Amino acid sequence: MNHRFATRPPLAVTALLALLALTLAGCGADSSRVLARVGSRTITTDEFLEAARDKESQYPGPPDSAKALLLDDLVRAALVLSDAERLGLYREPAVAGARGPIEAEEAQQALYRSFVPADVPVSDAEVEQLYVWRDSAAHVRAILCPSRGAAHAAAAEIAGGARFEAIADRFGSLGGLPPGGDLGYLLPGALVPPLDDYIREGPLGTVIGPLESPGEGWFLIEVLERRKRTQRPLEEQRLILRDMLRQRKVRSLRLRAQQALRETYDVRTEPGGAPALFGYLNQTVGGSGGGDLPPTPEQRAAVLARYGTGGAAAVYTLGDALTDLADQERERPNPAMTPAIERWIEAQVIRRVALIEAKRRRLIEEPETARRIDRRVDNQVLDLYYDVEIAHGVEAGPEDLREAYERSLETFQRLDAVELLVATLADSSAAARVVAHAGHAPSLREAIDMAAPGTRVSAERARFPGAPGRWKPYESVLKEASPHECLGPIPVRGGWLVAQLVSKEQSAPALEQLPPEAAQSLRQQAEEIARDRAFTRRVESLRQALKPDVRRDRLRAIPWPVAASPGG
Repeated sequence: MNHRFATRPPLAVTALLALLALTLAGCGADSSRVLARVGSRTITTDEFLEAARDKESQYPGPPDSAKALLLDDLVRAALVLSDAERLGLYREPAVAGARGPIEAEEAQQALYRSFVPADVPVSDAEVEQLYVWRDSAAHVRAILCPSRGAAHAAAAEIAGGARFEAIADRFGSLGGLPPGGDLGYLLPGALVPPLDDYIREGPLGTVIGPLESPGEGWFLIEVLERRKRTQRPLEEQRLILRDMLRQRKVRSLRLRAQQALRETYDVRTEPGGAPALFGYLNQTVGGSGGGDLPPTPEQRAAVLARYGTGGAAAVYTLGDALTDLADQERERPNPAMTPAIERWIEAQVIRRVALIEAKRRRLIEEPETARRIDRRVDNQVLDLYYDVEIAHGVEAGPEDLREAYERSLETFQRLDAVELLVATLADSSAAARVVAHAGHAPSLREAIDMAAPGTRVSAERARFPGAPGRWKPYESVLKEASPHECLGPIPVRGGWLVAQLVSKEQSAPALEQLPPEAAQSLRQQAEEIARDRAFTRRVESLRQALKPDVRRDRLRAIPWPVAASPGG
């Protein structure tokens, strides 16, 4: 939850508002499952559980207090969203403009959820088989090529005597693999199918392929060596292995869904499409990249891909690509690699046909999809509310700066002096024994008596910053150390030195004496504190005005920690 909805120290503003989005608008909810009513909004048990699954780790402490704090945060969120409705923020262009892209993205995600079950089953037998396979690791190297033809050409050159690593660097135009294609030692389960099978079964020293990995490219792989390894017991790894297998199945199902969309909508890239976008992105005028140059109408109209047939036929143009590239939320291709650009173009077209299919199925009208859309729109409104109603015009005062200084005081601490017990021993093994005994002995003197009797122990005091040369390198270590901790063994002339911290003196510069960069950081923290204070005042005034009806007694029936959602 946003920290402005909890009695916890402030965090960065961007981190705060990102935690708030919850759908708190359900009218007509079963009254027995309503935990709070705030104006026209309700907070139900289901919404509470959803928030808890997402943010439970942010509510430590006893279950009763953790649940109460979470509910209070939800109430505060509802108060702010109710006020945002009153102010008409949901009708603001920034919010209205965000709804369309949000609806499109959530519709596409709903489509993929329909293709991929929420809980892909993984059997115990599958987990146990993967565990058995992982008793050895294989040293693997690979070449990733953009096409079957390129992979065959790379294989032919290796067969003709070319060095594998040289071909990996030259043909691996998609990037993403280490230099020379050397992946190091891998365990079964580390690579995508079907490559993973060859970690276990592939003959040593033989280049295998081309092998297609859907969504990735065409591979040549070589297993150089296999080594047996000792594993932790199965039960310690069962959950991790199950999750690994589940993720692999989900990925496979998602790729299968994308392939079905590709075939259904006849998605195909134009032969000159990727080179056209490559040329635009890499054209130079006066040394600047083409991304800074506005495209001509002819460039914008260049067709990069086609999809659909008959009356539904459509094209994806360079202008469409530039619009997608301007979206900071989307992955961008490597502009220097034509194969990467081609795959990116295809991904954008798949995104478009997925939206067409989602609309055809009317998935945007599904309750879960509508709830997800409303939640994200609420996030937009909360951001706008904070910017307009809270952050704008709030200035930090001297008390805010003083509070920021007090909160950061520990970071400003400097080491003034230390009291040490010091001993020098002839060999490192004796010094190591002394350090081991110092952990439980009353002091270094008793540790010496147990491990190296007769060794002289002396007391030293060092003041900083003008400490003797042998202590200067350890100023930061001593600053972080606690009394009784040992430093060493340290090689010195005549043997090995062991030092034990007896006590230390530390102080912090006054607020007025902080260096400029620290003072600037404090001013930024002070401004956030001032905004937090203004936000709290606003929320409390809304509480007084709206008088939310909160049923905390119903929290007792909710378990904590909450159970995972079905298939979660």
